[in-house]
Amino acid sequence: MSGSDALDRLARLAGIEDGWWDFFGAWRVVPAETKRVFLAAMGLPAGSDEQVRASLKDLETRPWRRALEPVLMAEEHSAPPSIAVTLPAEADDIGHSWVLEEELGIRHAGSFRPVELRWGEEYLLDDRLVHRRWLDLPALPPCGYHRLILSGPAGVLAEMALIVTPPRAHVPEAVERETGAWGVATQIYSLRSERDWGVGNYGNLAELAEGAARLGAACVGVNPLHALFPADPERFSPYSPSSRRFLNIAYIDIEAMPEFRDCLEARRMFASPGYQATLARLRGYSLIEYPDVMRLARPMLEVLYRWFRRTSMGDDNPRGQEFRAWQAEMGEAGRNFAVFEALHDKFSRDGKGYWRQWPEQYRRPDSPAVADFVLEHVEQVEFFQWLQFIADRQLAGAQARARAAGASIGLYRDLAVGIAGDGAEAWAQQDSLALGVSVGAPPDPLALKGQDWGLVPFNPITLREHFYAPFIEVMEANMRHAGALRLDHAMSLARLYWVPPGQPADQGAYVRYPAEDLFRLVALESRRNSCLVIGEDLGTVPDGFRERMDSMGIFAYRVMVFEKAKDGAFRAPGQFDAKALAIAATHDLPSLRGWWAGKDIDRREKLDLYPREGQAAEERAVRAADRAALAAALAGQGLLQADFPVGPALSDIQAVALAAAAHAYLGRSAARLMMVQMEDALGQEVQMNLPGTTTQHPNWRLRYKADTAAILADRRMTATAEGLREGGR
Repeated sequence: MSGSDALDRLARLAGIEDGWWDFFGAWRVVPAETKRVFLAAMGLPAGSDEQVRASLKDLETRPWRRALEPVLMAEEHSAPPSIAVTLPAEADDIGHSWVLEEELGIRHAGSFRPVELRWGEEYLLDDRLVHRRWLDLPALPPCGYHRLILSGPAGVLAEMALIVTPPRAHVPEAVERETGAWGVATQIYSLRSERDWGVGNYGNLAELAEGAARLGAACVGVNPLHALFPADPERFSPYSPSSRRFLNIAYIDIEAMPEFRDCLEARRMFASPGYQATLARLRGYSLIEYPDVMRLARPMLEVLYRWFRRTSMGDDNPRGQEFRAWQAEMGEAGRNFAVFEALHDKFSRDGKGYWRQWPEQYRRPDSPAVADFVLEHVEQVEFFQWLQFIADRQLAGAQARARAAGASIGLYRDLAVGIAGDGAEAWAQQDSLALGVSVGAPPDPLALKGQDWGLVPFNPITLREHFYAPFIEVMEANMRHAGALRLDHAMSLARLYWVPPGQPADQGAYVRYPAEDLFRLVALESRRNSCLVIGEDLGTVPDGFRERMDSMGIFAYRVMVFEKAKDGAFRAPGQFDAKALAIAATHDLPSLRGWWAGKDIDRREKLDLYPREGQAAEERAVRAADRAALAAALAGQGLLQADFPVGPALSDIQAVALAAAAHAYLGRSAARLMMVQMEDALGQEVQMNLPGTTTQHPNWRLRYKADTAAILADRRMTATAEGLREGGR
């Protein structure tokens, strides 16, 4: 086999696709150098032909070098599973044993000689004959995570995760009904109240969730709540997190904390004229100034932590007991996250925020130096655990208030597709990641030059070898205190578009993931957490992907402005997918009013985001046709006047009428869940994020002009809710 043939074979085995069709209809071949970079990121050296052949041999023979595969997936109520057992031929007559430990602690055991098992196949491995046979378990355990341990005369030989999953994800009763349900979509940072500190917080979310539920909403959808970088507050994109397992502490409602109520030092600090002046300035901004917010909040949080530690850590104190129970529940992952935060805080002061720039002894969470650091900085590490505890309790409170007010689903959370390579999750899980490459997207209508999101993907090779634990933990964490979860870029269950370092975004390639296993794990966590799953499946998806989503009970994501037939007409309400969430637009699009006016086209043209001259004019022509088509669709349902203007400029009254008609249209759709974006209901022209930009657009910084209470009482919002109720939602 030639060197190039070996490289191609290795790449295919590792899941790297040979090429891809771009948005313009051209087939893009993945170059050899890109394959070498991606393989190295997976732990398969491919810098030379010799390395390629060695890595190919390693990958092809791995299944023959281990006694058990790392994971076996089985479906609930299926036949008892058969386990592939791979042992040297000379062990055929030697006694072995197995133990199956169920998740709830029940143990099953048995013994065998390999020669007695059902025959499979054999392989010559390094001049040594290896036999594979099948061990038939007597029964299938219930849904959950179980462990099979195989032992020989010398002790334990291997362990396998036996994961039993349901056939479908959880679907709440509210969206099983044909009439369906509706919810409100917002961005938590944009919310205002008399008690915010320059950015929306978990208290604002609780107020919105409770108020929306009283209007009849089944859920409130929010942006990702993932932990960011407190030591570097300029990094505020919710889709580029430090960790998806933990929460953004910038959203803590400080004035709602019991410690704030009781701590005299904090109350004096808060009441000082300088503090109040800064607070008033931050509250008055139309754009969030995250560094200023953190500079104000951090000293207060430190004061409150010291008060908590001094007054609440006795054995008989309920608040302290609750914190200790939370620490125990979070386990090693929670400790590692807090350790990273403390280390990041320390080294960021020296300009070394990236953990790969830290002294070598601190670059892994299991190093002796890190253990020594924890012993020497107990309170600093505990401070960051305590902040997560506060955030978690406040998020739980928001979900509880939503459900108590009648929301059948409650909070609808959002899961980012990846993590920042220099964050806490990458530091803690580096053996499960493809470090050195990033996730992005090929050119599409939202970003015509492609996108490099700077996010680190899971390594599909090692993820399975780690029993899928990192993936499972992320799913579980984001279904916590939620009744629904949106998977951003849901195609990541099957494949991701990787971008090599230093290359333009359109020079990447698709890498496949174990889709069947990941779908099943999502269904299992959905069932365990009673959480509806919505997969953001916009754009091009692999063949059969949407069908698999449907069969697994994972809802599709349908954006009204994209729901068009081949002739350019908008789909009628009855033509929407039933197992879907329908919404007028998304955070990556302008509000409905902005879309109508073509503001997104204006912004992209101004920032030179179009790859070729004249493309902006072409998009404006398409948008003009879309406006006419949408007006016709809404008028055809009797929701908009037939002579509604189709020019880009709308008056405030016309913008509200357009939004009301669009929401009524979506309310009539077959989609079992539809969402109302607050900016649409209010007729505002905003765009929360402009793909392909960083500082050129105020991404993730825009705030609503009115506070949450006023928005909930606004006649435009209440009329939208009334219309949906009257329409049967």
